[in-house]
Amino acid sequence: MPRPHIVYILSDEHAGQAMGHAGDPNLRTPNLDRMAAEGLSFARARANCPVCTPSRGTIFSGRHAHAGPVQGFHDVYKPAAPSTATLLREAGYHTAYFGKWHCGTLRDQIPPDVRRDPGYYDLESAPRTPEFHRGGFQDWYGFEMNNAPFKGFYYRDGDVDPTRMPGYQADALTDMAMAYLDDYDRDQPLFLVLSVEPPHWPLEAPEAYMRFDPASLKTRPNFGGRPDFRERLAAYYAMIENLDWNIGRLLGAVEGIGGFRDNTVTAYFSDHGDFMGSHGQMEDKGHPHEESVRVPVVFHAPGILGPQGARMDLFSLVDMAPTTLGLAGVPVPGHMQGTDFSPACRGEDFDGPREVLLEMVGAPRVHFDYADWRGLVTDRWKYAFYETGHELLFDLWDDPYEMNNLAGTRPDVLPDMRTRLLELLAATREPYFDVIVRHGVRPDGPALNISRRRRDGIAPAWHDLIRNA
Repeated sequence: MPRPHIVYILSDEHAGQAMGHAGDPNLRTPNLDRMAAEGLSFARARANCPVCTPSRGTIFSGRHAHAGPVQGFHDVYKPAAPSTATLLREAGYHTAYFGKWHCGTLRDQIPPDVRRDPGYYDLESAPRTPEFHRGGFQDWYGFEMNNAPFKGFYYRDGDVDPTRMPGYQADALTDMAMAYLDDYDRDQPLFLVLSVEPPHWPLEAPEAYMRFDPASLKTRPNFGGRPDFRERLAAYYAMIENLDWNIGRLLGAVEGIGGFRDNTVTAYFSDHGDFMGSHGQMEDKGHPHEESVRVPVVFHAPGILGPQGARMDLFSLVDMAPTTLGLAGVPVPGHMQGTDFSPACRGEDFDGPREVLLEMVGAPRVHFDYADWRGLVTDRWKYAFYETGHELLFDLWDDPYEMNNLAGTRPDVLPDMRTRLLELLAATREPYFDVIVRHGVRPDGPALNISRRRRDGIAPAWHDLIRNA
């Protein structure tokens, strides 16, 4: 059998709980639900590093952010670093990328058209991605970030200036990917990535999808905060339903083209989640809580993978690259740190990881609430150690909404979790955080917060190490 085509649909900031088949009572996601029913979903999938850039580096390298080619929010995919694209190219694949990349921002790479029209382009978001920071992808219709879904643009291949997109970004990018599939006439199998920003903020969707009554939304038990949170959650849901519609269109294109029908693995996933009102946080992530780290991961491949529905394995995004190679029949290189879940996808006997490493590496540092930390999650326990010395411990069986930090009350569990974290860090070539865990000192403080942002964050340092001016 020939190697399958592989299509990634990658979104930004889609919490893994926010789908119909995942149990969200508000949403209609028939296409994602069909993908999961006809294929499989990893119902407990996590983002290892829940912020855009290092998470995407983890996805395409199969290595944890602290030991990978993209080690922070302002880092780039290293030019000589192997990636899913370069490894599949070596195996005979052709590669194409559509949409948000956010792994190649050089702040001085601002082309003339962008400088001439600051009303349309945000100079910080619109640099052109240099060719050697594109992770080895050949056909390029990408951009770094946009954060303006009705003002879309992309850079094509070697073009210096960007091309504007009509309408709504997710719709336009899906149109482009569908047209590319329809015109694809190479003998090589294709690896195509469609990477859309929605439902990442700003929370804007086409009017046809703004159907939700904020007052009627059923929210999570840990939801709460400012009065406008319900309105913003309603817009977030609208963006997800538009995304689901576009996923259906792309699936229809794949199923309607002879060379792709019954020989394509389509994977939908997101780079991280979003609190969206849980724990009083909105349009944010960056912490180990489930709303931040849980992501959708759904594989759909009629004729290749049989229907399994939801699986409870501890899948995480570091596993995406080795699993993709496994599904393509390409050997997984030893430098990858993730696990090849392709046997699980095929329904074969599979003994997966017992724990998943979670972390924040190279936090953006835009406010006090972004801090680096390392952690892990098991079937039952969630543990994290922050750079300030604070610790979190949650019992996911008894406290699935993580409302009770047990770090100070479970001395029978905490030392074991700390030891397991140190073992994971040693196995994955942690450069420094193990020193903090073992030998950290009590920080001087409290630190004076002179920002307008007050104590509305979720970092544990707000409780005893930060004082508002």
